[in-house]
Amino acid sequence: MSSSSSNRSHHRGSPPTHCVCEEPVIIQTAKTIDHPMRHFLGCINYYRGSKCKTFYWVDPELPSVYYKQEVFKLLQKVNLHQTKMNADKCRMREMEREFDFQKSTLEKQVLALQMELKESKANIGFYRKPV
Repeated sequence: MSSSSSNRSHHRGSPPTHCVCEEPVIIQTAKTIDHPMRHFLGCINYYRGSKCKTFYWVDPELPSVYYKQEVFKLLQKVNLHQTKMNADKCRMREMEREFDFQKSTLEKQVLALQMELKESKANIGFYRKPV
């Protein structure tokens, strides 16, 4: 993302509704150190490698470098916590799969033991002599 605060593609007045490649523009969020969490309108294909330069800032620029740096630091903390949460979710899914596998294995073993017990009881009854 350009660190320039000007709008590209000559959109200085009213916000564009469509980009140069005739796609509708969407609101997006900049996550750069120069413009942390600043909203802009841009081509829907911007993050898909589009060469479209349609761009329009929606939010005013933060008043000083200090505020930009502080917001960027907070954004980095949020990203770090999201990364940790995603890793925790992955570990939880792994643990759930392992639990389900062990549960299934134990259920099969219980069923096999119940069948074995039933067979044993039937065999004992078969070999008993009436008194």
